[in-house]
Amino acid sequence: MRKTKILIVINITLLVFLLGLNLRPNNVNAQSNGDSLTIPTNFTLLELGENTGNTENVSTIDIVIPTSSWNLNEVQLNFSNIKLGQEIKTIEDDSFGVYTIYRQNPSFRVHGYGIQINLTEPTILYGVELYGSKGLLTTESIQIQIRGYDYVNNKPNNTIYTSTTLNMSSVSGWHKQLFTDSISLAEGSYYLVLNGSNIIDINTKYYWAYNNIDPSDPDLHLSELIDDWSNGVKNTTLLYKLIQQVDRSFFPQEINMSVNINGDSYSVKDGASLGSGNILITNLNHNLDGPNLNIPIIINKSIELDFNLNYSIRMSKNLECESSVMIDENYYNSWSVTPQLFREFSNYSVKFFFPENWFDLSVKRDSVDMQSQIQIDSIDHFIFIPNNTILDGVDWLITANSTRKSFDLDVDRTEFIAGQELKFFISEPLLNGNYTFILNDPFHDKIYTSNNSIYSPSDSNSFTYIVPSSALDGDYKAFVYWFNGTDAGVVTQVFTVILPVVFDWTLVIGIVVIAGLGSAVTASSIILVKKNKRKKLAIKQKTINKFMDILNLNYVIVIEKNSSLNVYDQAFTGKKFNSTLISGFLEAIRTFGFDISGSDERSQTVKLEYQKSKILMSDFKHFRLIFIMKDLPSSQFYGVIDDLSLEIEEKYGMYLEKFKGNLQPFDGIENLLRKHLGTAFLYPLKLTGIGNIKITPTEKSLINKAIVIMKKTRLESFYVTQLIGEKSFDSKEIEALYSLIIKRIFNPHS
Repeated sequence: MRKTKILIVINITLLVFLLGLNLRPNNVNAQSNGDSLTIPTNFTLLELGENTGNTENVSTIDIVIPTSSWNLNEVQLNFSNIKLGQEIKTIEDDSFGVYTIYRQNPSFRVHGYGIQINLTEPTILYGVELYGSKGLLTTESIQIQIRGYDYVNNKPNNTIYTSTTLNMSSVSGWHKQLFTDSISLAEGSYYLVLNGSNIIDINTKYYWAYNNIDPSDPDLHLSELIDDWSNGVKNTTLLYKLIQQVDRSFFPQEINMSVNINGDSYSVKDGASLGSGNILITNLNHNLDGPNLNIPIIINKSIELDFNLNYSIRMSKNLECESSVMIDENYYNSWSVTPQLFREFSNYSVKFFFPENWFDLSVKRDSVDMQSQIQIDSIDHFIFIPNNTILDGVDWLITANSTRKSFDLDVDRTEFIAGQELKFFISEPLLNGNYTFILNDPFHDKIYTSNNSIYSPSDSNSFTYIVPSSALDGDYKAFVYWFNGTDAGVVTQVFTVILPVVFDWTLVIGIVVIAGLGSAVTASSIILVKKNKRKKLAIKQKTINKFMDILNLNYVIVIEKNSSLNVYDQAFTGKKFNSTLISGFLEAIRTFGFDISGSDERSQTVKLEYQKSKILMSDFKHFRLIFIMKDLPSSQFYGVIDDLSLEIEEKYGMYLEKFKGNLQPFDGIENLLRKHLGTAFLYPLKLTGIGNIKITPTEKSLINKAIVIMKKTRLESFYVTQLIGEKSFDSKEIEALYSLIIKRIFNPHS
């Protein structure tokens, strides 16, 4: 009876103690200890292209460009030999009658007519147009001529500048006459004549229309050919047009010369010499519609210009790049940009405007540092990659660091019973951006993740997680990553989960009231103790297995499958090894003796034994994992391999897919090994202060042992194997060692 009472008191005391643990207030600040998260980013580079060239004797500006995706930013045009183009100048086009050129009888015959041409400036004459026709029975041809001018009698003289056969049909209308060669005429007067002095057939007739009522220029003289050219008379003008070009150069402002770009007009300035001009247009942002840049030219005459042109255009376009930021609690934010540069201009360069908070910038081309050949402007915050450094088919990598942006969490409590809701908030003032919440269990395995965006006061700043009833007891670590495009940060918090002790409240009350049920209380207590003991043994065994797997590990090698080249390797033994030789040897064995097949989504693992080593080879989509161990690992290790492979694929798949020998992007695999395999146990350990942290006797023994080892070796660090040996493992020591690392009394460092 006395024994039963003692058991009742013990159970009630335990109940009150447990309730006190769960109900006490616990206000703490967010803690910060770290893992890493790689987030894709959206960075663009500014591609710059310059096109130069020259053309001669053109009337339009057409410049070929690579594609229509480029924006026009600057245009510089230098003109020379600016002249008016060819034009048709109408002298008279109103008809009130026709003159006939024919041979009727010896006493009266008109063999030709001529009309004065008055040129006010030097002119190139290409031809003329006449309004007239020829008779239906006409069989003979006559000549059209440009003759000199007799200023005394205002009639044609004997100088013939050009002469060609008249081209005219029997249909009345305008008939174009082009000279075999153009003629250059000085300023002055000339005569345009139709000369039919060789006509013999009386049926041959040509008709030339005239205006004797209201001619456009009544001062032009008309002359007719009978036996000789008659003195010219005024007020009657034959209908004709000149196909001409003014034979002199112009200043642009003399003819109001301008260019039109995207609907805007820009005036061309006069140059240093006659016929020259220039224009420089900057700050443009004109997206081109087609593959050619056409720039219309406008003057105050309805005539095209002829000119020589020297041009230079500057263009730009945005280039989307693969980029990312790795946020790590223990290091600076690590930014990475991998642009693919393809030359489209002979003069091609790239400009990248980076955020102001970036530092330690590095630019590499095919893993070669380009710092001395590019420009990094830390004042205006841009990187300039010049034309002479850009080659086709090379890989570029831009990296930088930035200080983590700090923010805090509001956490009301840090201890929870399985089944309860874990909840915390982002502290105000809130940072706008995207938040990622990741929760790791006591074995550092990710068990939950969620995302939240905060850009307005109405957006929720809380994160929750329902602790499942099947949860393991121990310390859970929450990571909250923040990213806004140009800044990033991380904060962490440790939460403790305690497995509830299930009491039958009716039974407890009955125990207090009815002492006779003491034996039932004893039996119930024994069942609870056994259940909790099994859970603790399971957790302990899992810890021991993981620790033994780590101590078994000698080497890890990551191979890119297509090239069979190592992208990452790490040794966890003091013996040096040639990872390339080992991976090549294993690849040969694999190729010769194995045909590993399977889905691209999951890995396939093969075990090999070679001499005293156990080798695991696990294939995945773009890579192969090789583990060299002393002994075969526990069954749970194979699940760890799958989780590790999935995250390597997630974070480094894009680099592996385009792998060309650059190893730098894969440095972060070390963090994944620490996260999934717990390889930090194999790193040198440093001893820090204990403070007010409670330690067990076994933990105290390990601390003292570590102090003795460091005194003997005269080093500031020690190894796990020095503490507990490599062949026999004491479970209490392993638990104690694990606890000391979690408490940060033993701090791993690489």
